[in-house]
Amino acid sequence: MTTPIGFKVPFHNNSCVRALEWNDDCFYEAVHFHEECQLTYIIEGEGDLVVGSSTYKFNSGDAYLFGKNLPHVFKNTSLKSKSSRARTISVFFNLDSFRSILNLEDNDEVIRLERLLDKASVGLRLPLDQSFNLNDRMETLFKMNDFDKVLELLNILNDVSLSTKIKFLNSESISDQVFDIRDIHRIKEVFNFVKNNCHTKITLVDMAHKFKMTPSAFCRFFKLRTQQTFSSFLLEVRIEKACKLLREGAHNATESCYDSGFTNISNYHRHFKKIKGMTPTQYVLDYAC
Repeated sequence: MTTPIGFKVPFHNNSCVRALEWNDDCFYEAVHFHEECQLTYIIEGEGDLVVGSSTYKFNSGDAYLFGKNLPHVFKNTSLKSKSSRARTISVFFNLDSFRSILNLEDNDEVIRLERLLDKASVGLRLPLDQSFNLNDRMETLFKMNDFDKVLELLNILNDVSLSTKIKFLNSESISDQVFDIRDIHRIKEVFNFVKNNCHTKITLVDMAHKFKMTPSAFCRFFKLRTQQTFSSFLLEVRIEKACKLLREGAHNATESCYDSGFTNISNYHRHFKKIKGMTPTQYVLDYAC
């Protein structure tokens, strides 16, 4: 197997669940691992799934659960036509946070979920009859607040844990094997620096210099390990900072603009609406309700 690279999922507001949609000509091509567990539904696409040391065919309608630090990749092996796409919905969640939640109770349901998360360390393929119910449920996660996302994901995982037809993908757990995680640590440093300094001027040149790379090398490094451009990540962090300021009630839209790192009120409103689906004023009204 190709040496896997460390991948980092950007979380915001100290949340432990993030839903992401992939819609491109082909899937992310690098064998990778990450600290988060991953529940993925294949909306469109077909090819080979590499999990650890095993390879399987995948098709539209399949669903998988990957445990923490499990190397994997979806590879397109045949595209039926130029119009074929690679489309997935994936939900990433922090295993330690979920274990903390599950430890609040000690009953059969919690024990069953604990066992499911343990089994995910080798990778799991969900039964097809169950997989087809996941698409709509996972799409609703995009519209939920952080708390409701956790509850809905727990409901989904509980339903998955009830199945007796789950297929194990890898012969043994490799989540505890030692991979080169230096890049993940560097990405975390980038995340932390941006979150702590997003209200200040941050340039690509400054970031590259701080992490001892050229600007082009920094861009490649960041994109390969997050599947985001650095500029889009910076915008997301600043918008989340603005949302926090608005929720706290001490900032109006203009104040939240400048105190979250934006220098132009028009750009702030445009990016806010694009990322959050509403204006800052609507966000305040929505949050107040």
